[in-house]
Amino acid sequence: MMHPYSNLPDRNFWNRFVAKTPWRDLQLCGTPKFMIRRSDRIATAGSCFAQHIARYLNHAGCGRYLAEQPHPLAVAHGGETASYELFTARYGNIYTARQALELFRQAFGQMPVIDDYAEHDGRWYDLMRPNAVPDGFATRDEARHDRRFHLACVRTMFTTAEVFVFTLGLTESWYHAAGGHTYPACPGTAKGVFDPAIHLFRNLTCAEVESDLDALVQAVRGVNLAVKIILTVSPVPLVATYTNDNVLVASSYSKSVLRAAVGAVEPRYDYVQYFPSYEIISHAASFGQYLASDLRDVAQRGVEHVMGSLIATLLSPDDGTAVAAAPAQPAFDPAADTARFIQAECEEIYNEAPR
Repeated sequence: MMHPYSNLPDRNFWNRFVAKTPWRDLQLCGTPKFMIRRSDRIATAGSCFAQHIARYLNHAGCGRYLAEQPHPLAVAHGGETASYELFTARYGNIYTARQALELFRQAFGQMPVIDDYAEHDGRWYDLMRPNAVPDGFATRDEARHDRRFHLACVRTMFTTAEVFVFTLGLTESWYHAAGGHTYPACPGTAKGVFDPAIHLFRNLTCAEVESDLDALVQAVRGVNLAVKIILTVSPVPLVATYTNDNVLVASSYSKSVLRAAVGAVEPRYDYVQYFPSYEIISHAASFGQYLASDLRDVAQRGVEHVMGSLIATLLSPDDGTAVAAAPAQPAFDPAADTARFIQAECEEIYNEAPR
């Protein structure tokens, strides 16, 4: 007797697919909605796992797209420049879809620029990216000007990227009581001073994450009709929780919510593709073989499995395109004039700042 399951492929059945195949050989992705090319401008953002994606795609021949470059004065004076290469723009880790959405809205003037800074040992730090600019700034004004330059680069990134890869990491977050903006880290843990009257905790629900992510997807596509979006969920558990649950239970909640929210949003759009990095590393069927001894960090062989699978699934075969790094400021960049103006302001502040 025929029924809906009669003609399904082996990959739809646990015993035929999972139970009889070495985990390393499993291809957890189905037929992708789209492919990416080595010549594409591929922007990456999200949790630390997104850094692996950028690095491995670059090794596979994709040009590293850096929309935000170190200022020539910083290079000339021996300033820190490594932080510019972690992501497409110098925003550092973005753990929640809400923080990413707020970043987008600032860049496009849909909400006020978040000016939230803290002084530490004579240097000023942007609390929206406390670890992304490790040396901080000489003055608060320099920090404010650099933030505006940064947002111009973010605007360039969103309007010119051909692929946007976003890795969701957390549901737990801290926000400013009056301003409402979301922090990448609780103030006081990285930089700044924690104030319980100002810095409030929230653990985002599945409905909230889904709403934020859907709004982000629509916003990015609204300014760039050619962009393709790849969503992943970081397999790395929480380092700590502020909830009443223990950290293992809290991690389970966080990752389940993120995966469910992505699962709700991804099918709505033919230009959005989910990649199962979370499942490859974290599923019980892997027997934990990709975890380090602390059972939290991902071992190198696990990273290699994820990235090899991503490249095999989503990267087009050689199409004859010459392999070259994408320019940081494309000729058709709509934000170039603004960026150059703000860069000039930054140069003036830099020259006037005390050394």
